[in-house]
Amino acid sequence: MSSTPALVIDRIGYPCDEDTTAAGDTAITAAALRQFTLHRLLAYGVEAGDALRLLELAARGQSWRRSALALADQHLARVANPDLPRTTRSQTHLYARASALQRISQVMELDNSPHRREIYAAAAAHFAQARADDRRYEHLVIDTVGGPVAAWVITPGSEGPHPVVLVHGGVDGWSMDWEGLALPLVEEDMTVVLLDGPGQGETRFTHRHYLTPHWLDAYEQVCDFLAERAAGMPVAAVGNSMAAGLVLLIAARYPVFTAVCSNGPVTSMAAQLARRTYARKLASFCGDAPTAEQVRAVFDSMELTEDRIGATCPFLLLQGDQDPMVPVEDGLRLLDRVPAADKHMALFEGGEHVLNRYPGDKHHLIRTWLRDRIDRAIGTPQ
Repeated sequence: MSSTPALVIDRIGYPCDEDTTAAGDTAITAAALRQFTLHRLLAYGVEAGDALRLLELAARGQSWRRSALALADQHLARVANPDLPRTTRSQTHLYARASALQRISQVMELDNSPHRREIYAAAAAHFAQARADDRRYEHLVIDTVGGPVAAWVITPGSEGPHPVVLVHGGVDGWSMDWEGLALPLVEEDMTVVLLDGPGQGETRFTHRHYLTPHWLDAYEQVCDFLAERAAGMPVAAVGNSMAAGLVLLIAARYPVFTAVCSNGPVTSMAAQLARRTYARKLASFCGDAPTAEQVRAVFDSMELTEDRIGATCPFLLLQGDQDPMVPVEDGLRLLDRVPAADKHMALFEGGEHVLNRYPGDKHHLIRTWLRDRIDRAIGTPQ
Protein backbone atom coordinates (compact mmCIF):
# COMPACT_ATOMS: atom_id res chain seq x y z
CA MET A 1 0.00 0.00 0.00
CA SER A 2 1.59 3.28 -1.10
CA SER A 3 1.63 6.25 1.20
CA THR A 4 0.58 9.71 0.04
CA PRO A 5 3.32 12.33 0.43
CA ALA A 6 2.61 14.85 3.13
CA LEU A 7 1.47 18.27 1.99
CA VAL A 8 4.21 20.80 2.67
CA ILE A 9 3.51 24.51 2.66
CA ASP A 10 6.57 26.76 2.56
CA ARG A 11 5.26 30.16 3.56
CA ILE A 12 7.04 33.13 1.97
CA GLY A 13 5.46 36.47 2.60
CA TYR A 14 5.24 39.59 4.70
CA PRO A 15 6.44 39.31 8.31
CA CYS A 16 3.94 40.76 10.76
CA ASP A 17 5.18 43.30 13.29
CA GLU A 18 2.79 43.48 16.23
CA ASP A 19 4.75 46.19 18.03
CA THR A 20 4.04 49.35 16.05
CA THR A 21 3.31 51.70 18.95
CA ALA A 22 6.72 53.28 19.55
CA ALA A 23 6.49 56.91 18.45
CA GLY A 24 10.24 57.14 17.80
CA ASP A 25 10.17 54.10 15.55
CA THR A 26 7.15 55.48 13.70
CA ALA A 27 9.03 58.71 13.03
CA ILE A 28 12.09 56.78 11.81
CA THR A 29 9.94 54.72 9.47
CA ALA A 30 8.25 57.82 8.05
CA ALA A 31 11.66 59.42 7.46
CA ALA A 32 12.94 56.25 5.79
CA LEU A 33 9.98 56.26 3.39
CA ARG A 34 10.80 59.86 2.45
CA GLN A 35 14.47 59.12 1.85
CA PHE A 36 14.53 55.61 0.42
CA THR A 37 12.82 55.09 -2.90
CA LEU A 38 12.76 51.78 -4.71
CA HIS A 39 15.63 52.77 -7.00
CA ARG A 40 17.77 53.86 -4.05
CA LEU A 41 17.21 50.53 -2.29
CA LEU A 42 18.15 48.67 -5.47
CA ALA A 43 21.31 50.76 -5.78
CA TYR A 44 22.32 49.71 -2.27
CA GLY A 45 22.05 46.04 -3.20
CA VAL A 46 18.57 45.22 -1.87
CA GLU A 47 16.86 42.63 -4.09
CA ALA A 48 13.84 44.03 -5.94
CA GLY A 49 11.20 41.90 -4.21
CA ASP A 50 12.73 42.54 -0.81
CA ALA A 51 12.78 46.27 -1.52
CA LEU A 52 9.12 46.30 -2.54
CA ARG A 53 8.05 44.30 0.50
CA LEU A 54 10.04 46.55 2.84
CA LEU A 55 8.49 49.68 1.35
CA GLU A 56 5.00 48.17 1.57
CA LEU A 57 5.48 47.07 5.18
CA ALA A 58 6.75 50.52 6.13
CA ALA A 59 3.82 52.14 4.32
CA ARG A 60 1.48 50.01 6.48
CA GLY A 61 3.04 51.54 9.58
CA GLN A 62 5.37 48.69 10.49
CA SER A 63 8.84 49.44 11.78
CA TRP A 64 11.47 49.99 9.06
CA ARG A 65 14.17 48.44 11.20
CA ARG A 66 12.26 45.41 12.43
CA SER A 67 10.68 44.74 9.04
CA ALA A 68 14.04 44.75 7.27
CA LEU A 69 15.53 42.44 9.89
CA ALA A 70 12.50 40.12 9.77
CA LEU A 71 12.81 39.87 5.97
CA ALA A 72 16.50 39.05 6.40
CA ASP A 73 15.61 36.38 8.96
CA GLN A 74 13.29 34.74 6.43
CA HIS A 75 16.23 34.25 4.06
CA LEU A 76 18.52 32.98 6.81
CA ALA A 77 15.85 30.53 7.95
CA ARG A 78 15.67 29.10 4.44
CA VAL A 79 19.43 28.64 4.45
CA ALA A 80 19.28 26.88 7.82
CA ASN A 81 16.31 24.61 7.04
CA PRO A 82 17.67 21.14 6.12
CA ASP A 83 14.33 20.10 4.65
CA LEU A 84 14.41 22.72 1.90
CA PRO A 85 16.29 22.12 -1.36
CA ARG A 86 19.26 24.37 -2.05
CA THR A 87 22.22 24.84 -4.33
CA THR A 88 25.48 26.59 -3.61
CA ARG A 89 24.44 29.56 -5.72
CA SER A 90 20.95 29.79 -4.24
CA GLN A 91 22.43 29.85 -0.74
CA THR A 92 24.86 32.55 -1.86
CA HIS A 93 21.98 34.70 -3.09
CA LEU A 94 20.09 34.29 0.19
CA TYR A 95 23.12 35.37 2.22
CA ALA A 96 23.59 38.40 -0.04
CA ARG A 97 19.92 39.37 0.26
CA ALA A 98 20.01 39.00 4.05
CA SER A 99 23.16 41.14 4.27
CA ALA A 100 21.64 43.95 2.20
CA LEU A 101 18.49 43.96 4.35
CA GLN A 102 20.51 44.00 7.56
CA ARG A 103 22.58 46.92 6.25
CA ILE A 104 19.50 48.88 5.21
CA SER A 105 17.79 48.17 8.55
CA GLN A 106 20.31 50.38 10.38
CA VAL A 107 20.71 53.14 7.81
CA MET A 108 18.33 55.49 9.64
CA GLU A 109 20.13 55.07 12.96
CA LEU A 110 21.75 58.23 14.28
CA ASP A 111 24.06 56.89 16.99
CA ASN A 112 26.71 54.19 17.40
CA SER A 113 24.68 51.84 19.58
CA PRO A 114 25.80 48.30 20.52
CA HIS A 115 22.78 46.94 18.63
CA ARG A 116 23.82 48.81 15.50
CA ARG A 117 27.34 47.38 15.75
CA GLU A 118 25.89 43.90 16.17
CA ILE A 119 23.61 44.21 13.15
CA TYR A 120 26.37 45.60 10.94
CA ALA A 121 28.74 42.83 12.02
CA ALA A 122 26.11 40.26 11.04
CA ALA A 123 25.60 41.97 7.69
CA ALA A 124 29.34 41.91 7.02
CA ALA A 125 29.56 38.24 7.97
CA HIS A 126 26.69 37.30 5.67
CA PHE A 127 28.19 39.28 2.78
CA ALA A 128 31.44 37.39 3.35
CA GLN A 129 29.53 34.09 3.26
CA ALA A 130 27.82 35.19 0.05
CA ARG A 131 31.15 35.86 -1.67
CA ALA A 132 33.24 33.11 -0.06
CA ASP A 133 33.31 30.93 -3.19
CA ASP A 134 33.98 33.78 -5.62
CA ARG A 135 37.75 33.97 -6.03
CA ARG A 136 37.54 37.53 -7.30
CA TYR A 137 36.62 38.82 -3.83
CA GLU A 138 39.09 39.52 -1.04
CA HIS A 139 38.35 41.15 2.29
CA LEU A 140 41.25 42.98 3.87
CA VAL A 141 42.23 45.57 6.43
CA ILE A 142 44.72 48.32 5.59
CA ASP A 143 46.73 49.65 8.53
CA THR A 144 46.88 53.46 8.46
CA VAL A 145 48.21 56.15 10.77
CA GLY A 146 44.66 56.82 11.94
CA GLY A 147 43.76 53.17 12.51
CA PRO A 148 42.61 50.13 10.52
CA VAL A 149 40.55 50.68 7.36
CA ALA A 150 38.40 47.85 5.97
CA ALA A 151 37.92 47.13 2.27
CA TRP A 152 36.62 44.61 -0.21
CA VAL A 153 38.81 44.09 -3.27
CA ILE A 154 37.27 42.61 -6.43
CA THR A 155 39.81 41.45 -9.01
CA PRO A 156 39.02 40.40 -12.60
CA GLY A 157 39.55 36.77 -13.50
CA SER A 158 42.00 37.63 -16.27
CA GLU A 159 45.75 37.68 -15.84
CA GLY A 160 47.07 40.90 -14.29
CA PRO A 161 48.27 43.40 -13.46
CA HIS A 162 45.08 45.43 -13.74
CA PRO A 163 44.25 49.11 -13.34
CA VAL A 164 42.89 49.78 -9.86
CA VAL A 165 39.83 51.89 -9.06
CA LEU A 166 38.96 53.13 -5.59
CA VAL A 167 35.16 53.23 -5.11
CA HIS A 168 34.20 55.32 -2.09
CA GLY A 169 30.74 55.91 -0.62
CA GLY A 170 29.43 58.76 1.48
CA VAL A 171 27.19 59.24 4.50
CA ASP A 172 24.82 56.31 3.91
CA GLY A 173 26.18 54.06 1.15
CA TRP A 174 29.35 52.28 2.30
CA SER A 175 31.64 49.67 0.79
CA MET A 176 29.37 46.64 0.31
CA ASP A 177 26.53 48.90 -0.84
CA TRP A 178 28.51 49.94 -3.94
CA GLU A 179 29.11 46.43 -5.28
CA GLY A 180 26.63 47.17 -8.08
CA LEU A 181 28.77 50.07 -9.29
CA ALA A 182 31.98 48.07 -8.89
CA LEU A 183 31.06 45.03 -11.00
CA PRO A 184 30.76 46.91 -14.35
CA LEU A 185 34.30 48.18 -13.74
CA VAL A 186 35.51 44.66 -13.02
CA GLU A 187 33.96 43.66 -16.36
CA GLU A 188 36.25 46.30 -17.90
CA ASP A 189 39.27 44.42 -16.48
CA MET A 190 39.78 46.78 -13.57
CA THR A 191 40.43 45.80 -9.96
CA VAL A 192 38.02 47.65 -7.66
CA VAL A 193 38.69 48.54 -4.04
CA LEU A 194 35.44 49.14 -2.14
CA LEU A 195 36.56 51.14 0.86
CA ASP A 196 35.07 51.86 4.27
CA GLY A 197 36.85 55.10 5.06
CA PRO A 198 37.24 56.52 8.58
CA GLY A 199 33.81 56.71 10.19
CA GLN A 200 32.19 54.27 7.75
CA GLY A 201 30.96 50.68 7.92
CA GLU A 202 33.34 48.07 9.28
CA THR A 203 36.05 50.69 9.77
CA ARG A 204 33.75 52.42 12.28
CA PHE A 205 31.77 49.58 13.82
CA THR A 206 34.46 46.90 13.98
CA HIS A 207 37.71 48.87 14.22
CA ARG A 208 36.36 52.05 15.86
CA HIS A 209 38.32 54.24 13.46
CA TYR A 210 36.40 57.52 13.32
CA LEU A 211 36.69 60.75 11.39
CA THR A 212 39.01 63.40 12.81
CA PRO A 213 40.26 66.68 11.29
CA HIS A 214 43.32 64.64 10.24
CA TRP A 215 41.29 62.05 8.30
CA LEU A 216 43.27 62.75 5.12
CA ASP A 217 46.47 61.40 6.69
CA ALA A 218 44.99 57.88 6.75
CA TYR A 219 44.73 57.88 2.97
CA GLU A 220 48.51 57.89 2.52
CA GLN A 221 48.57 54.18 3.33
CA VAL A 222 45.40 53.61 1.32
CA CYS A 223 46.98 55.23 -1.75
CA ASP A 224 50.17 53.23 -1.19
CA PHE A 225 48.05 50.07 -1.26
CA LEU A 226 46.25 51.15 -4.45
CA ALA A 227 49.54 51.82 -6.22
CA GLU A 228 51.07 48.57 -4.99
CA ARG A 229 48.07 46.53 -6.14
CA ALA A 230 48.14 48.30 -9.54
CA ALA A 231 51.79 47.22 -10.05
CA GLY A 232 52.52 49.99 -12.54
CA MET A 233 49.04 50.19 -14.06
CA PRO A 234 46.91 53.34 -13.63
CA VAL A 235 44.98 54.13 -10.46
CA ALA A 236 41.61 55.91 -10.54
CA ALA A 237 38.83 56.84 -8.10
CA VAL A 238 35.04 57.10 -8.07
CA GLY A 239 33.54 59.00 -5.15
CA ASN A 240 29.86 59.30 -4.31
CA SER A 241 28.12 62.12 -2.38
CA MET A 242 30.36 63.16 0.52
CA ALA A 243 33.15 61.01 -0.90
CA ALA A 244 32.72 62.64 -4.31
CA GLY A 245 34.40 65.58 -2.64
CA LEU A 246 36.78 63.49 -0.57
CA VAL A 247 38.34 61.87 -3.64
CA LEU A 248 39.19 65.33 -4.99
CA LEU A 249 40.92 66.19 -1.72
CA ILE A 250 42.68 62.81 -1.63
CA ALA A 251 43.87 63.17 -5.24
CA ALA A 252 45.21 66.65 -4.50
CA ARG A 253 47.25 65.38 -1.54
CA TYR A 254 48.39 62.07 -3.07
CA PRO A 255 49.06 62.37 -6.84
CA VAL A 256 48.70 58.67 -7.70
CA PHE A 257 45.47 59.00 -9.68
CA THR A 258 45.16 58.86 -13.46
CA ALA A 259 41.48 59.90 -13.35
CA VAL A 260 38.84 60.92 -10.81
CA CYS A 261 35.04 60.69 -11.11
CA SER A 262 32.86 62.60 -8.65
CA ASN A 263 29.20 61.59 -8.43
CA GLY A 264 27.20 64.31 -6.67
CA PRO A 265 29.99 66.08 -4.72
CA VAL A 266 28.79 68.07 -1.70
CA THR A 267 30.93 71.20 -1.74
CA SER A 268 30.24 72.08 1.92
CA MET A 269 29.64 69.20 4.30
CA ALA A 270 29.95 71.67 7.19
CA ALA A 271 26.84 73.48 5.91
CA GLN A 272 24.87 70.26 6.38
CA LEU A 273 25.36 70.58 10.14
CA ALA A 274 22.59 73.19 10.11
CA ARG A 275 20.14 70.31 9.67
CA ARG A 276 19.69 69.14 13.27
CA THR A 277 18.88 65.47 12.69
CA TYR A 278 21.39 65.11 9.87
CA ALA A 279 24.01 66.79 12.05
CA ARG A 280 23.51 64.06 14.63
CA LYS A 281 24.05 61.41 11.95
CA LEU A 282 27.23 63.18 10.81
CA ALA A 283 28.44 63.40 14.41
CA SER A 284 28.32 59.61 14.70
CA PHE A 285 31.12 59.46 12.11
CA CYS A 286 33.33 61.29 14.59
CA GLY A 287 32.93 58.97 17.59
CA ASP A 288 30.45 57.97 20.27
CA ALA A 289 30.22 61.33 22.04
CA PRO A 290 32.06 64.05 20.10
CA THR A 291 31.60 67.69 20.99
CA ALA A 292 29.97 70.09 18.54
CA GLU A 293 33.35 71.79 18.12
CA GLN A 294 35.03 68.49 17.23
CA VAL A 295 32.35 67.68 14.66
CA ARG A 296 32.57 71.16 13.13
CA ALA A 297 36.36 70.86 12.83
CA VAL A 298 36.03 67.51 11.03
CA PHE A 299 33.59 68.71 8.41
CA ASP A 300 35.30 72.07 7.97
CA SER A 301 38.34 70.02 6.89
CA MET A 302 36.27 68.62 3.99
CA GLU A 303 35.31 71.96 2.46
CA LEU A 304 35.99 71.97 -1.30
CA THR A 305 37.76 75.31 -1.33
CA GLU A 306 39.77 76.27 -4.39
CA ASP A 307 43.11 75.90 -2.62
CA ARG A 308 42.30 72.29 -1.65
CA ILE A 309 41.17 70.80 -4.97
CA GLY A 310 44.43 70.99 -6.89
CA ALA A 311 44.29 67.62 -8.68
CA THR A 312 45.15 67.99 -12.37
CA CYS A 313 44.26 64.48 -13.60
CA PRO A 314 41.22 64.01 -15.89
CA PHE A 315 38.01 64.73 -14.00
CA LEU A 316 34.41 63.58 -14.60
CA LEU A 317 31.55 65.23 -12.69
CA LEU A 318 28.15 63.52 -12.58
CA GLN A 319 25.30 65.83 -11.63
CA GLY A 320 21.52 65.53 -11.37
CA ASP A 321 19.51 68.65 -12.12
CA GLN A 322 17.06 67.80 -9.30
CA ASP A 323 19.69 67.05 -6.65
CA PRO A 324 18.40 68.59 -3.38
CA MET A 325 21.88 68.57 -1.80
CA VAL A 326 23.96 69.75 -4.76
CA PRO A 327 22.43 72.49 -6.95
CA VAL A 328 23.60 72.55 -10.56
CA GLU A 329 25.22 75.92 -9.86
CA ASP A 330 27.43 74.27 -7.22
CA GLY A 331 28.48 71.61 -9.70
CA LEU A 332 29.34 74.18 -12.36
CA ARG A 333 31.30 76.25 -9.86
CA LEU A 334 33.25 73.18 -8.75
CA LEU A 335 33.95 72.13 -12.33
CA ASP A 336 35.35 75.57 -13.05
CA ARG A 337 37.61 75.45 -9.96
CA VAL A 338 39.13 72.02 -10.64
CA PRO A 339 42.44 72.77 -12.39
CA ALA A 340 42.40 69.70 -14.67
CA ALA A 341 42.78 70.41 -18.38
CA ASP A 342 40.60 67.37 -19.20
CA LYS A 343 37.30 67.76 -17.38
CA HIS A 344 33.76 66.82 -18.28
CA MET A 345 30.33 67.21 -16.69
CA ALA A 346 27.39 64.90 -17.38
CA LEU A 347 24.03 66.44 -16.39
CA PHE A 348 21.14 64.01 -15.84
CA GLU A 349 17.62 65.34 -16.39
CA GLY A 350 15.47 64.68 -13.33
CA GLY A 351 18.48 63.15 -11.63
CA GLU A 352 18.48 63.09 -7.84
CA HIS A 353 21.44 62.87 -5.49
CA VAL A 354 24.06 60.37 -6.77
CA LEU A 355 21.71 59.38 -9.60
CA ASN A 356 20.34 56.07 -8.28
CA ARG A 357 17.40 56.36 -10.67
CA TYR A 358 19.84 56.22 -13.61
CA PRO A 359 21.82 53.05 -12.82
CA GLY A 360 22.41 51.82 -16.38
CA ASP A 361 23.35 55.21 -17.76
CA LYS A 362 25.49 56.09 -14.74
CA HIS A 363 27.42 52.83 -14.88
CA HIS A 364 27.82 53.07 -18.66
CA LEU A 365 29.25 56.57 -18.43
CA ILE A 366 31.64 55.79 -15.57
CA ARG A 367 32.99 52.58 -17.07
CA THR A 368 33.48 53.97 -20.58
CA TRP A 369 35.03 57.25 -19.40
CA LEU A 370 37.42 55.47 -17.03
CA ARG A 371 38.30 52.86 -19.65
CA ASP A 372 39.12 55.62 -22.14
CA ARG A 373 41.30 57.63 -19.73
CA ILE A 374 43.08 54.53 -18.46
CA ASP A 375 43.76 53.33 -22.00
CA ARG A 376 45.19 56.73 -22.87
CA ALA A 377 47.44 56.58 -19.83
CA ILE A 378 48.87 53.17 -20.73
CA GLY A 379 49.04 53.95 -24.44
CA THR A 380 46.46 51.41 -25.60
CA PRO A 381 45.30 52.14 -29.19
CA GLN A 382 41.82 53.67 -29.25
